[in-house]
Amino acid sequence: MSVPACPSPDKSIEWEYLWASYDASTYKLVLDQLNSNEIIMDIGAGDLRLARKMAALTRKVYALEINRSILDEGLASSAPLPGNLIPICVDPRAFDFPTGITSGVLLMRHCIHFQLYAEKLRDCGCRRLITNARWGMNVEVIVLNAARIPFEKVELGWYACWCGAVGFKPGLPENITYETEAIIHEVIDCPNCKSSKSLNLKIDAELSL
Repeated sequence: MSVPACPSPDKSIEWEYLWASYDASTYKLVLDQLNSNEIIMDIGAGDLRLARKMAALTRKVYALEINRSILDEGLASSAPLPGNLIPICVDPRAFDFPTGITSGVLLMRHCIHFQLYAEKLRDCGCRRLITNARWGMNVEVIVLNAARIPFEKVELGWYACWCGAVGFKPGLPENITYETEAIIHEVIDCPNCKSSKSLNLKIDAELSL
């Protein structure tokens, strides 16, 4: 199958494009979330190992991979490429996501563009994102259009921000219970967001001099 030539990764964010396959148990956590009517956007598809498995269970899989050599490994497999698997050698940041996507898949523990990918999926009508990108372990299912509260309104407990940052907001020790530890608050405007905004403002000011 002919695949368009890939752009070269931006050297400043090359870390995000370092690829490593995941174990069978991680793939199973993703596959268990899928059904036959799904149209999947696989971001950072690597050698198509997971994409092939998803294609066997779903209606269609778009597999985006920026690293041409890794994608070529997957295309060179002796197993024929499923007809419903569409490999695309492209920078996912610049690719226009098609409408009709039902679930995004992002297995990328070192992802530094979580919010960009999540927003692109949400804006094309996608309902959820299956990923290990925020916590760097296991797999979570994120409802992309879920209501998110300001970080400042969380009194205590674990939080996961729309920017991709996660952490634990401390509070009074006597308020920590099994129940509070089991809740993960979906938030916006966490300290990482504010730090990033301050850094961007500083860079903009320096560039304007």
